[in-house]
Amino acid sequence: MVQYATAAEDKEARRDVILEAALALFLEDTRRLPTVAAVAARSGLAKGTVYLYFDSKEQIFASLLVRDWRDFIGLISGYFASATGTPEQRLAGFIEVYVAHILDHPALMRLDSMGYAMLEPALSDAALADFKLRFSGALEEAGRAMEAALDLRSGEGLTLLFRTYAMTRGLWQLSDLPEAVRAFPGFAGQPFARVDFGRDLSCALADYWRGAWQAARSPARPEAQNS
Repeated sequence: MVQYATAAEDKEARRDVILEAALALFLEDTRRLPTVAAVAARSGLAKGTVYLYFDSKEQIFASLLVRDWRDFIGLISGYFASATGTPEQRLAGFIEVYVAHILDHPALMRLDSMGYAMLEPALSDAALADFKLRFSGALEEAGRAMEAALDLRSGEGLTLLFRTYAMTRGLWQLSDLPEAVRAFPGFAGQPFARVDFGRDLSCALADYWRGAWQAARSPARPEAQNS
């Protein structure tokens, strides 16, 4: 019989066990979400026990997504906290670290691409607010580290990170196609078939940041001129 965890650290540890089981199942087939029953079985817990920690499978995977994004954003914060060289070199290093992590963790973007259409609509208002607040909090921390490293004004780092995230999500969704689609006769010559996510993300970020960073450091921003 499963013993209910009572201590805060035991509850957190059990929650982590559930999330790790969910991730392992998701990695086996990243185009659909495993059921709560499957996650419970992989965790070695009763289904009812999983429901003590999460209201639904969508909340499980939203929590997993927030955890993985927070870990990644923490990596970005750590990079800028210790980055050396000129601001241009720090920026180039950031893009390299960013793209490498995304490519090394394909489940992150696959799960993220499900967020808007599958995860968020199934969450309660309170759970969705918590999801957004935790993600935003991590971005704000990374934004501050970025501002210090790149000599940006307060708030500029967060704005640039949000836009970087949006660009990454959009490019991923354009490039993430099933192999059966890619093998379809005549598809190889189409523009979507020529998208190389890693290469194109690196180029897109370099182009965007080159202009955005210079604009963010300029005292004569377009919005300031129009105010």
